Amino acid sequence: MAVETPGAVLPPLWLTLPAGFTAVDLDEDLGDRMARAAEQLHALFPEARPEQKLSAVIAAETALQAQLREGAVHVSSCLVRAEDGEPIHGMFAVFLRPQDQGPPGSYPARVAEELAEAWPDADVGVVDLPVGRAALAARDLTVPVPGAVWGVPESTVSTVRQLELLLPHPWSPHVVAAVFTTEDLDYWDEWLPLLATAFRGFSFHPPRDESLDALPPEEWDPVRKAFG
Repeated sequence: MAVETPGAVLPPLWLTLPAGFTAVDLDEDLGDRMARAAEQLHALFPEARPEQKLSAVIAAETALQAQLREGAVHVSSCLVRAEDGEPIHGMFAVFLRPQDQGPPGSYPARVAEELAEAWPDADVGVVDLPVGRAALAARDLTVPVPGAVWGVPESTVSTVRQLELLLPHPWSPHVVAAVFTTEDLDYWDEWLPLLATAFRGFSFHPPRDESLDALPPEEWDPVRKAFG
C-alpha cells in the first residue's frame, strides 16, 4: 500500500504489513472510529472481557491522537491473538521527517550512537533491511492517561514499550521513522516477528501494479530496471 501524504511535499513510500495490522482512516470521525474499533474487536475476540475491549479501544485512540499531533502519515491498529489465546494490541505509526542525513551511509550508525547516549536504558542497534540499514531503539516509557479518557477526574499513568526504527530515505532529505507502541509488555517476544515483517515491508519503489507516476522522474529508470 502507498502512504498517502495529501497537501505535503514528501517522498514516496510503500508498506506491506503483516496480518493483524489494520490501517486507520486518519480522516474518520473520532466517535465513528472508536465505535468501529469496538465492533472489530468484538468480532475478532468475542470472549474478551468488556473491560479488556474498552481498555483496548481507549488505548488505541489515545495513542492515535498522540501520533497525529506528531505528524504521522500512516497509523495501523495492531490486534492479534497471542499464543495463549489472549488478545493483544499495539499501534504502528510511520512518519516522514525532514532531516540532514550527513555523509552517505553514515546515518544509521551515527544515530544509533546518539540514541544510546540520549537513552541509556534503551536497547539500541543497527539492522539491515532489504531497502538499507536503519537505526533501531526499544525502551519502556511511562505515559500519562488523562482521567477524561475513562470519564473520571483523576489521571493515571501507563507503562508502554516503544520500538522506533529510523531509516534514511535514499533520494530525499527525509528519514522514515516507524514507531510501534504497546502496553502488552509480557508478550513482547511475540510482537518481534511481526515487527520484523513490517519493517522488511518498507519500499521506496511501487509494486508492479502501481504507477511510476508516483515517483520523481529521476527514479523512473531504476524502477524500470528493477521491475522490468
